[in-house]
Amino acid sequence: AEHGSMASAAAKLRADYAAAVKNIFANADFTSAAKRYQNPQENWTRFEALLDALGRPTAGLKVVHIAGTNGKGTTSALCESMLRSSGARVGLFTSPHLHSFRERIRVNGELVSQAEVVEAMQQVSKAVNAVGYASPFEKLSALALVCFQRAKMEWAVLETGLGGRWDSTNHCEPVVCGITRIGMDHMNVLGNTIGQIASEKAGILKPGVPAFTVPQESEALEVLCRAAEDVGAPLTACTLDHLGAACELPAWLSPPHQQLNAAMAVAMIRSLSSRGLLQCTVRVCIDSIASAWWPARFERLSPAALKGGRLLLDVAHNEPSIESLVKSVADQFPANPKAVIFGANRDKDAASMVAKLTSLQPLLKLCVAVAADHPKAMRPDEIVRLAETAATNKPSAESATWRTAPSMSGALELAAEALLKTPAAQAEPLVLCCGSVFVAAGMRAHLATAEPALFQPSDWAFEESGEPPLLM
Repeated sequence: AEHGSMASAAAKLRADYAAAVKNIFANADFTSAAKRYQNPQENWTRFEALLDALGRPTAGLKVVHIAGTNGKGTTSALCESMLRSSGARVGLFTSPHLHSFRERIRVNGELVSQAEVVEAMQQVSKAVNAVGYASPFEKLSALALVCFQRAKMEWAVLETGLGGRWDSTNHCEPVVCGITRIGMDHMNVLGNTIGQIASEKAGILKPGVPAFTVPQESEALEVLCRAAEDVGAPLTACTLDHLGAACELPAWLSPPHQQLNAAMAVAMIRSLSSRGLLQCTVRVCIDSIASAWWPARFERLSPAALKGGRLLLDVAHNEPSIESLVKSVADQFPANPKAVIFGANRDKDAASMVAKLTSLQPLLKLCVAVAADHPKAMRPDEIVRLAETAATNKPSAESATWRTAPSMSGALELAAEALLKTPAAQAEPLVLCCGSVFVAAGMRAHLATAEPALFQPSDWAFEESGEPPLLM
């Protein structure tokens, strides 16, 4: 009987957890462009009221706040890893997730438990009912803060959801801020120039709070410097010198843009140390970066289908990040025959991404268009049509061959077939899988089922079975 009651308790927890997650995304709109900034001031005031109704879960929390277009997740993960290595109790809030909703809220390095999500969400729902309304990201941010408060975290690393100035993470009082590389993304919400987008991100800067950034386009850097001066935030532009010569970076941090994210993370944590907020030696910083793990960032796997070849997975999902990725692939794998597996969300500039990917010629044997399991995913035949239009407009370049695949396993088979036809004397074949977080997640989920030994037993890919289907 005891076994039966445990089983029913587990089933109840699963159902309650699915309901809590559903509640967060209940009013999410996946069909239209984001309208988040229609009345930012009103949203701001309402979220303040929500925090009041929750009893100010931000009180006493030392916050590391990170904005930017690309590299926020990596930088946040590295900051969290260094804080934890130096003995701090730390929460980490990032988005979106690859496999499990609980990746978004981590407590001392562990995914928040389903039971904790259920209990914290009861508090959040009550507060939301009291103030009348909250968007999905506002509910999510509130949930993270409540989870951190319940777990008695001293520190929280918060990644902005979108922009910075009006973001719900910007209601906290940070002790240090970081702004990663700024590029063109979410233009429908943040503005159509790099300067306008930079201005939104600069909204996280606070008087007297040290801020750090990476090399930026001149227009973005000008905006950041002016904003920092206006609010009185000391701003440091980081270079690779901030990493120090002793730093051995893991392979996923080898691309130059990732090295800069790591350099900024080190500079941010060292600034906390120099102000006496934390005891963290350079050695601890370096060791924790060497062991830090953030999946689907320049991640290399060797699935059996590729017969000794390599699969490179990356969440690059906008033109600037695809450009950086292609450059790193061309630099690190100059002689390897290549295939690309690509899918994108409808709200992204897929045509620009496709154009960047085809610059991997002449060693590019095949491109396979796929659709991730997501309501915003672009249809594979639409992607092929974009590629063909681009090819007719630039007939001088060797145009890549495009095909569609109905599944990740099918895409991998097509890529393998195209690559293994090439003469064996060539370097090992490389398949690049990218274009959206959901494409990378879909490929990892397929491999976790087909070849579980490719992953550590603790990999989040194995969490997926207990997860409700998620849309955001």
